Amino acid sequence: MLELTIYLVVLVLLVFGLVKLIDKFVSPKGRTIVSVVLWIVSIFLGYLIYSSVMKPIKFDQEKNARYEVAVRKMLDLKKAQSGYKSVKGEYASTFEQLINFIENEKFEIVSRKDTVVIDAAKNAAFGITTDASGEGGFFKDVVLTTSLGSISVKDSLFKNSDRYKHLNAVRFGDLVVPVTLKTAFISRNDLKVSVFQSTIDKNLLLSDLDQELVANENKVESIDEINGDKIILGSLEEASLTGNWPKKYGSNE
Repeated sequence: MLELTIYLVVLVLLVFGLVKLIDKFVSPKGRTIVSVVLWIVSIFLGYLIYSSVMKPIKFDQEKNARYEVAVRKMLDLKKAQSGYKSVKGEYASTFEQLINFIENEKFEIVSRKDTVVIDAAKNAAFGITTDASGEGGFFKDVVLTTSLGSISVKDSLFKNSDRYKHLNAVRFGDLVVPVTLKTAFISRNDLKVSVFQSTIDKNLLLSDLDQELVANENKVESIDEINGDKIILGSLEEASLTGNWPKKYGSNE
């Protein structure tokens, strides 16, 4: 906006000054030449004004496109880590572990059914004798599980795609931006809980764009934008799988 203001002020002063000079010093014959020059200068300044207006608009369009790609990468990573933890009991600490898990492990397919059965132990403790129906005694809720087979992790999470092989970087054209991955264990109610956090540096993701606008982007504070200088998934301080991006860039549940 500062550039636009400067261009407008220069244009107004230039036009005003030229009009005065033309009226005072230029003969009627020479005014044609001056008019042509004035038109050229006006068109050039108009172009500068247009470029100044469009620069932040184009920046936002490019930024949003890159953020969407980065968030999709984070969602793939979240899916892979959730699957890994469901089998291994903790999050993978390296991308190599995740790739190996996806390519070689299987998920067990289990059927779960809630039902009620006779609580024989409680009946015995209270000296209650019942028939096969259990009438007059205690019952308890249980979950019956039945194994239905298994399915490969790859087919379950990334069927017909090998994008899981590139979870460690965001690629946008010739630009390659690394994705960091850190894991830890935190204590919650005397239990060790596995946590992880992944980040993508916004400065690297926008490194070939206008750096003044990138600096302003890092200072943004809005519920509709990604605050700070990083795109973040998860946390090393709490058991969380949420990211710091708004829903317009992708699911954040």
